[in-house]
Amino acid sequence: MASAPRVLLHNWHLKLAALGLSILLWALVQTEPLSQETFAAVPVVVEVLDSSWTTARAPTPATVDLRLGGPAREIIRLARDGAVLRVPVSSVGSRDTVIALQREWVDLGQRAGVTVESLSPLTIEVGFEPATTRSVRVWTPVRGRLPESLALSSPLAISPTTVDVRGPLGQVRDLDSIPLVSLDLDGVRESGSFELAIDTAGLGGATVRPASVMVGVRVEPIVERMLEAVAVRAEAPAGEPRAVVTPATVQLRLEGASTLVTGIDLSLVRIVVRPEALRDLATGETRRVPLAVEGVPPLVAAYPEVDAVTARRAGGAPGGGGGL
Repeated sequence: MASAPRVLLHNWHLKLAALGLSILLWALVQTEPLSQETFAAVPVVVEVLDSSWTTARAPTPATVDLRLGGPAREIIRLARDGAVLRVPVSSVGSRDTVIALQREWVDLGQRAGVTVESLSPLTIEVGFEPATTRSVRVWTPVRGRLPESLALSSPLAISPTTVDVRGPLGQVRDLDSIPLVSLDLDGVRESGSFELAIDTAGLGGATVRPASVMVGVRVEPIVERMLEAVAVRAEAPAGEPRAVVTPATVQLRLEGASTLVTGIDLSLVRIVVRPEALRDLATGETRRVPLAVEGVPPLVAAYPEVDAVTARRAGGAPGGGGGL
């Protein structure tokens, strides 16, 4: 067994260097300059622990100014990361309450050596309201467009279709739906699922669970289908004579996902003139009237070769809805 002096002297130059480095680091920490800085507009977050109540609005004021002291390096990091004043409320005694703020409520992110020297103001006003939870339907706004070669082959599939919204009774009671963050179709290149957050703008202090849902998007190559000489049906208003339209047939272009367009039941597709467009058309009078397409499934676009035809009231007995 090696003697104690021999162990101590083994690699003595490395051990001496390590000792010197340790002393240097200790000295740097001990001599790190201290600083005092004012943090303005630090947000105040009221955390209600009483499940039967919630905040009715933002506290007044909603921010405070802090005077912090500590190592300059930690102060600089805190300025970058930000601080928060969290106010815990274990029970609610009245709807409107003045709360005295405490320094230990300031969340400094576990910054070593940083202390709260002072805060201003010393109190805040908080309004409370009975809380309620309601299941609310979600929907998906969209923006952008799919690539020209693609089309939706089914409606967007949202899962789950409802979320639980918890907040002030007066705010949540009449809420019937809530949107997701918009789905950007510009970035869709194939079928898939997308996780979208709930858009909580305008909900105030209400919370939503879950905070996001999955949206399924199914796309297929887009195709066109031409229908030649589709008859135009002019439905006369009740009690009025029928009308004659020119031209009597038009070409119709259908566009959409391949399975939807090829699977259309053509016996249901009609081009019509709505009765209200023909109302009070006098005998012998001509009028340009718009066309509408019926019997085309959702997500399939229909484009008649013309968007309007000329209608003329024929003589004779009232048609009560007869058309050509």
